[in-house]
Amino acid sequence: MSRTAKVNQIILIIIDDVRASHLFHWLNQGKLPNMAQLAKNGISCQNCITTFPSITYPCYANIMIGAYSGYYPKEGSGIPTYHWVNRTDPPSEDKKLPFIRNYGDGRQIWKISKDLGPNVQTIFEQAGEGNFLSALNVIFRGSIFQTPKKFETETTLKTIEEAYQKPEKFFSVKEVPKITVGYIPKTDDLMHHAGFDHLDYINEVLSCDKYIGSLINTLKDTGYYEDTAICIISDHGNYKAQNMYDLEPFFQKKGLIPYVPKKEVGDFDATFGSIGFFNFRGYTWHHHPTIEQMRNFEPSGVGSKKLDLFETLWEIPGVKLLYYRDDNNTPDRGIIHLERRDKKTGKIMKGRIEYDGHGKNQKTKYTFDNEDLFGYENHKDAKKLLDNKAHNIDEWLIATNQIDYPIFIDQLPRYFKNPRACDIMISTIGEYGFGYEHGKTVATYPYSHDIAIKKSMTVPLIIGGSLEIPSFEVPYCKTTDVVPTLLDLLGIKPHWSVVGRSLLN
Repeated sequence: MSRTAKVNQIILIIIDDVRASHLFHWLNQGKLPNMAQLAKNGISCQNCITTFPSITYPCYANIMIGAYSGYYPKEGSGIPTYHWVNRTDPPSEDKKLPFIRNYGDGRQIWKISKDLGPNVQTIFEQAGEGNFLSALNVIFRGSIFQTPKKFETETTLKTIEEAYQKPEKFFSVKEVPKITVGYIPKTDDLMHHAGFDHLDYINEVLSCDKYIGSLINTLKDTGYYEDTAICIISDHGNYKAQNMYDLEPFFQKKGLIPYVPKKEVGDFDATFGSIGFFNFRGYTWHHHPTIEQMRNFEPSGVGSKKLDLFETLWEIPGVKLLYYRDDNNTPDRGIIHLERRDKKTGKIMKGRIEYDGHGKNQKTKYTFDNEDLFGYENHKDAKKLLDNKAHNIDEWLIATNQIDYPIFIDQLPRYFKNPRACDIMISTIGEYGFGYEHGKTVATYPYSHDIAIKKSMTVPLIIGGSLEIPSFEVPYCKTTDVVPTLLDLLGIKPHWSVVGRSLLN
């Protein structure tokens, strides 16, 4: 172990779908005593900004790698969102049509480690030699994956306890794991189906605290507590949509046929909560369509008329924002086009994000024609960055962490660089939810978490345990800071792909 190391072991617990303001509210009420103790004696942040789009994947993946989506053949991860259409750049000559990836499918979720791509590394892969354990952590590349008998909070955290009580059960080298990652998915399921204000959801978060307390006691009993760091974080926050709407008849009326890869037919693929991700056929399904092709699109439905897809998507109820990439973009330089519709006048406001560079060196410039699309002009710090100059992710973090659309100007280009990203993205900003996936309305609950408003983009962060961990509260940070911070505690330098920075600095 390096002389700069403060701890010998790391335990990272990712609790799915917990808003920072909710968790710290319960903590301050005395309902989360074990997390409160970790926060009091360690590092805490009530304002940790996650990835956009704020969806479990890629948010969870980016916590695990310390980087973001991007042009993954060169840098960044290959996971732009929860659902995507596999396209390559340049287009593949393979006769097999691009497939639809859906991590909600129990079979496809196990593809995610491969989907990350070769130019990023998980925290396990970055940490060198040692034993590494995943307890229901589906991004387990570089570790031993332990399948719980039940996908329950208790089972996941008891598995971690057992690795410290009986390491020989998990590893041939009978030492406790250097890094353990435990994933708690039940909170997300309860939030969607019951809501963040439902007693079952709240009790599940309280249950997490109970079993974290049991884990802490086991670490103390086995003598590992004083050289172990316990990190608790969530992947994204949440919100409640004001209205729900069935979109199936809308697309049927327009003559747009959902893409079916096995049958090699279809015009579009879409998933739509309050953020809509729309993929359209280009020259072939291997190709992203050009802007001109989208303005003059020929649906395959019988008797259908040529459509301007941009005008068509503006007809969907509640749509306020629309984004798409420029035809001439490269992985290192390009433009993301932005449009916003004024609710009262119906007027379309236009702007653009110009990006230059990639990874930790990416810089972005936000400009607009007449009116600011995101309300940055109304905030002193954010307004300073409307200077017709390019800024890096940490400058955007400093300026926008307290408002809606935090680090958004940095995040949107990272998403659209990915060849697997959609062609047009639209947002209702939570006014409407659709529950639409691949041609069908599959959900009718209003609780979700995909939009760029602050309550969906802000998660709790706590790092405690060993007395070697300094005690302070961080005013703001980003979820990609977790990997470099935890590796710093171990005395290890992160991989070159990591965009985040250590909070110890």
